[in-house]
Amino acid sequence: MVIRQATPSDIDEIFGIYKQIAQTHFDNAPNAFNPPSQKDKRFLLSKIQDDAWWFAVADLKGQIVGYTMARLDKNETVPFLTNTLICRLNTIVVDQSIQTKGIGRALIDACKKWAEENGAVEVRLEVMSFNQNAVGFYEHIGFEKLSHTMCLSL
Repeated sequence: MVIRQATPSDIDEIFGIYKQIAQTHFDNAPNAFNPPSQKDKRFLLSKIQDDAWWFAVADLKGQIVGYTMARLDKNETVPFLTNTLICRLNTIVVDQSIQTKGIGRALIDACKKWAEENGAVEVRLEVMSFNQNAVGFYEHIGFEKLSHTMCLSL
């Protein structure tokens, strides 16, 4: 397996994997997420083409089996928060048919390396509480809880 930068020609395979996680999110939190659509495909393609984003894929023998996208962020407006450079891991997805094979860990390791090389001091991500498999995975590889996002439905 190779972790490499995504290219526009990868978009159809990326979108296939994306639809898996997007549907799961919509099914579990329809007040927060929309069902997958072609708008999402255009969004993903725009991030592949945007130099502000690090967008990588896990390529296994010519097939995309996972992807991740991240960006660097530095607080420059809120005095209460530090202004250290952090990496925000926006999305990491591994094809459901091949999870638990080390692909997620390889994508996280590549993201950590990219973040370190670019001066970030930590990697942060947000995970939905219903996604217990992902929560367990992140905790297993060393992520710690930093905050809780809560909502009150009206």
